[in-house]
Amino acid sequence: MEPVVNRDFVPTIDLGGRSTPAGRAAVAAAIGKACEGSGFFTVVGHGVSRDLVDRMLTITRAFFVRPEEEKDRSANRGSGVSGLRRPGGPYEAFAAHVTGDLSDEERARLGTHPATWKAANIWPDEDFRAVWYEYVAAMTELSADIMRLFALALDLPEGFFEGKFDAHVSLILANYYYPAPEGHVLRREMHTDWGSLTVLYVEDDLGGLQVRRDDDWLDVPAVPGSFVVNIGDLMAFWTGGRWASTVHRVANPEGIDAPSRVSIPFFYLPNHDATIEPMRPLARAGAGTGLHRVTVGEWFSHKMQSTYQASA
Repeated sequence: MEPVVNRDFVPTIDLGGRSTPAGRAAVAAAIGKACEGSGFFTVVGHGVSRDLVDRMLTITRAFFVRPEEEKDRSANRGSGVSGLRRPGGPYEAFAAHVTGDLSDEERARLGTHPATWKAANIWPDEDFRAVWYEYVAAMTELSADIMRLFALALDLPEGFFEGKFDAHVSLILANYYYPAPEGHVLRREMHTDWGSLTVLYVEDDLGGLQVRRDDDWLDVPAVPGSFVVNIGDLMAFWTGGRWASTVHRVANPEGIDAPSRVSIPFFYLPNHDATIEPMRPLARAGAGTGLHRVTVGEWFSHKMQSTYQASA
């Protein structure tokens, strides 16, 4: 079945009015409705500088078109995700953790579970690193405020989540999708995100992101100057199943030779030792079955093991 666009399923929410109590309440209500439906929404009026986004896109795209031998110096050769990754298929990626520039001793204290946030970052050069750090700072500020709006949407104190993110282990990732000929259907297979919150930048007008509703694939509208926000499996778990972590994928536009495409998701992840417990009073009937109290380290270790076992 051909994908369609449904703007109610993935609404566009203007964050511009969130500076007043009444405005925050209205924005939070809209976010809560979206999270109970698809778990996806697009934000405008977010306050992130367009100049910063443009510089992030420019320096990131320039990295991916460097000569292969030059990129190889930043390639990941260990068990983490930092640096250049070539996972196979029609794309490659570059990743860094906010913890990746800590000392070896500091990273060793980030829990006993196998976790990507314990690996050192691998930077191609200082200019690249500086722009990425500036972008991460803006994404962290925006994500923290969205979490405060999440709390309001759940009828919780606005600062309810803050203690879980004061030493967050978030991940910044850039995907580079190679040009694809007409008829090449997918650039990224269907999946859900594992964490709490993702803030995604995609190149305007190129499109391709789709979310699943029942048996349909719905196109997420490309809105200039926006970010796409979605919750992950951890946030669905945290709300006891009240909010949805929805399967999504990246498809090629139909009927054309698709150009290269860059997307930059920021995965806002809690502290490695934060304890997450489902909000059982908020759960729909039966949604809490089998859920239990876990730390973030335990959660991601379980996710990694389940994924590797499934692909073995």
